[in-house]
Amino acid sequence: MTYRITSECIECDRCQTQCPTDAIETLNGKLFINPNLCNDCVGSYGVPQCMAVCPTNNGCVPSIDTLIPSKQTQADYWESWFDIYDRAIVQLKARKQTKYWHRWFSLYSQEIASLANNYT
Repeated sequence: MTYRITSECIECDRCQTQCPTDAIETLNGKLFINPNLCNDCVGSYGVPQCMAVCPTNNGCVPSIDTLIPSKQTQADYWESWFDIYDRAIVQLKARKQTKYWHRWFSLYSQEIASLANNYT
């Protein structure tokens, strides 16, 4: 599945610097994704980095032809999606959780509780 950059792009260049295949190029001052180079970040990340780092949430989206797939393509899409999901879960379970995340969650929880107490 390839992605495209929409008119909502604010040209922050985050996607361009994060793309592992260098598929994001500039043409006439506008960013675009070269579909011949885009591989949906398969093998590098669990999610497409252009979409993940986009601050607009709609600046980088799946191409329109991938939004209305045929039944065969749709079955392939979901099979591929679950394969990626299963690999990500295995990787997450294999990693040891560091104290950093426990500390982060603890501090975050305290801050949320503090904010909630200010509104009650």
